[in-house]
Amino acid sequence: MDIYALTKAHSGMAYLVLLIYVVRGIMMLADSPLKNSRAVLAIASITTLALFGLGVFIAFEKQLSFADGFVLTKIIGLLLFVAFGVIALKQGLSKSMASILWLLGLAAFVYTYLIATHKLAPLF
Repeated sequence: MDIYALTKAHSGMAYLVLLIYVVRGIMMLADSPLKNSRAVLAIASITTLALFGLGVFIAFEKQLSFADGFVLTKIIGLLLFVAFGVIALKQGLSKSMASILWLLGLAAFVYTYLIATHKLAPLF
């Protein structure tokens, strides 16, 4: 496998996941019922799963240890991104609480991106 091509695909998938997250956040702020439609949820879930799966595959291909701080920080960051996003975009939260959680998810994504691009040192 061409690891360079896989890494580029992973980066592209990250941008797509971020775009979907931002669009769903805008839908949340606009009180759009589409934010939790089956199609939007499916697209968001599949792209996030593909991002995570491709990252794990790349880690295996590069023979990285999952105890490595770089890999571990990226996994935890992505899990925080998903957790904050899932809670923020659920029905029933106040708009202010949902916005705070959504921003925390966005911050987790940005931090994970900065780790991935080696602009910040991993936490672990």
